[in-house]
Amino acid sequence: MMRGVWIALAITLTAEVPVVTLLYRSQWMRMAATCVAANVVTNLWMNMVLIRWVHSYESYLLIGESAALCVEALTYVVASRQRGVTWALLASATANLASFALGNLVRYVG
Repeated sequence: MMRGVWIALAITLTAEVPVVTLLYRSQWMRMAATCVAANVVTNLWMNMVLIRWVHSYESYLLIGESAALCVEALTYVVASRQRGVTWALLASATANLASFALGNLVRYVG
């Protein structure tokens, strides 16, 4: 199980960090670090804690992805000096969609 948790985190970071840095180009270094920190927290919480609390995969996805979107967007608002809440929500949603798609691709191919 632990191996899968670290693989999921690696996939998430591989997908989300480039998206966030592209959307915050003028602050790419700060936002890349922010993205890594936020995703370590949300991804590990989803894959080590939440997965034990819910009884269906659908509930796990709905609760986990919604929480990740909100926590990461809030983190981006706080860290960003030039963008607001709408942009942070867009960045978080886009990054999480990319991560979800890459994770499903890896799972499908692997």
